[in-house]
Amino acid sequence: MKKILKLFTLFAIFTITLSAFSKPTYAVTEEAWSEAVTVYGAALESNQNMQSTTKQLLGTQDSDKVTYVHAQDLTKYLNLQSSDDVLKSSIRIKKLSKGAGLTLNIDQSKGKITKITEDTYKNALLTAGVTDAEVKIAAAEDVTGESALAGVYKAFEAQGEPINQGQTQAAQEELSSISNITQENQNKEGFSSEQLNKAVAEAKAEVAKQGGNLTVNQITNIVNQKIEENGLKDVLNNNQINLIVNFINNAQQQGIFKGENAKQFIDSAKNYVNDIKNSDGFKQASEKAKEIGKNIKDSLQDQGLWDKIMSFFQSIFDAIVNFFNSIFK
Repeated sequence: MKKILKLFTLFAIFTITLSAFSKPTYAVTEEAWSEAVTVYGAALESNQNMQSTTKQLLGTQDSDKVTYVHAQDLTKYLNLQSSDDVLKSSIRIKKLSKGAGLTLNIDQSKGKITKITEDTYKNALLTAGVTDAEVKIAAAEDVTGESALAGVYKAFEAQGEPINQGQTQAAQEELSSISNITQENQNKEGFSSEQLNKAVAEAKAEVAKQGGNLTVNQITNIVNQKIEENGLKDVLNNNQINLIVNFINNAQQQGIFKGENAKQFIDSAKNYVNDIKNSDGFKQASEKAKEIGKNIKDSLQDQGLWDKIMSFFQSIFDAIVNFFNSIFK
């Protein structure tokens, strides 16, 4: 009888747990797009030569849906002020089926993206809920790249899938903060953008694992832990750490790490961290960290989310069984 009760209870727990993760709440849908979307910066709307060059860089096809990102889109999605004539970075994006993952490539053969790194774009896209897509960014001349995210969001809007503006603004805050921290530590021994982006991704995943409803002090503890685990404890200053805490807390307030979003976010973060770990930049940073007596830990390879969930419910079940055993002894 006890075995039957235990099996039934575990089955019920399994069913309830699956139900909790079966309905994603991201604004974007799970269906893949039949065509890609190319979004040119507004400055290219009247400059056909620049648009032609950018089209080649992006690999835009005749079947692509084409639109433009204007200054008002930067205000809408990123809470940034700009003017159309300076918007020159462009994006081609195709949303893939759920579970395909996020790939991003920046073609800098004609124009450099001078401020935003590939990893930083990915981190911010994940924050905004874009987890399964192919993204390519390019510009015909040097640009800072800060407006490029707005093109991604405009692409989703063109496909009838507007993204939550609170989440996109949280993503922009994150992108800007990480970029500034990277610039401030660019030539500092023991620092790399790969370490920083990995630490941020792991911190966000941990917030999601703990329910996405943490206090600022709890988030601060998590951020400090991940910074230390990635060899940045003596590299980042308090102001930079506070910037990370603030944008993670802001993202939390937008519901990014809470409830049904949590598992999807954690899975995406894990894949993203694995990409960072396999990059040449991270491998070099890891070797340098060892040379100065530090060790970058692989914290996302600890006990998996599913194992933690089942362990949690198993502990509840054991407590219930022990309770009834004590009654019927």
